[in-house]
Amino acid sequence: MKHILIIGLISALLFLNINCAKKKEIASPRPSIAAQVGARNDGGENDETESETFAQKILSFNLEGYRDNGQKKWELNGAAANILSNVIKLDYITAKAYGDDGSMTIKARRGVYDKITKDIDLEKNVIGKTSDGTRLVTDRLHWNDKTESVTTDAVVRIEKDNLISIGRGAIGSPSLKQVELKKDVIVELKENPPTLITCDGPLVVNYQKNISILNNNVKITDQRGEICADMMKVVFDPKTRKIIRVVAIGNVKITRESNATYSKRAVYTVKDGRVRLIGKPRIVVFPKEGKEAKNNASVRDKVAN
Repeated sequence: MKHILIIGLISALLFLNINCAKKKEIASPRPSIAAQVGARNDGGENDETESETFAQKILSFNLEGYRDNGQKKWELNGAAANILSNVIKLDYITAKAYGDDGSMTIKARRGVYDKITKDIDLEKNVIGKTSDGTRLVTDRLHWNDKTESVTTDAVVRIEKDNLISIGRGAIGSPSLKQVELKKDVIVELKENPPTLITCDGPLVVNYQKNISILNNNVKITDQRGEICADMMKVVFDPKTRKIIRVVAIGNVKITRESNATYSKRAVYTVKDGRVRLIGKPRIVVFPKEGKEAKNNASVRDKVAN
């Protein structure tokens, strides 16, 4: 009788263990974020630690943003992304920003997408190229989803045709047809001979209207001489991108060879080299070296028409 009871207890225990094992086999883990977006685990490992890590990492990704009317504003493509609470950290990014007058494709080593504001920060080897060929190079770039603009506080280089603009800090449209460089501006016109323009900033460029406005301590230097002023408006030829006219305003000084002119305002026409001085103009002619009056200058006032 005792043997029968013992055998019965052993059978019951085995039955319970088998049922528990079956329940564990039936229970499946909750699918990871990677599985939900179609990511692959090429290594084929299924241990619990790797599953928890993989749930936050996506291999190859695509994100898109749209306007209320359904038009696409931007898109992001890349090799990897880490999903966090409010942000997505991105690697090896190709981004595209769309505007009414064109688009810009941007590549960067890494970046961050804010899921709340929908803003995008790109950094490290940021290179952008617009649909009409304008090229932008900087260390970091910010996309503001609300204003649909790109900004940076780093040094930025913008190249368009024969015009190279460099400055620290910038804001522009996705097409870069309207750009503002904040400070420490250098503009080089790659022509023969070259023309160099510098200013403390800001510089505002409107490529659609072929106009640049430079502010604070502006200086233009070419083979003919130098023009300095508080502010300048530079007009470019729409086809050749060469300077055709310069309007200088405030404390204008024009230096050519052995003479200098001063005025409140000046209009310089590049083709014929003519300068019109406006507002108490005066001309200072410096004597050449070797003359007795080498330290004197002959000053002649000239009233502009």
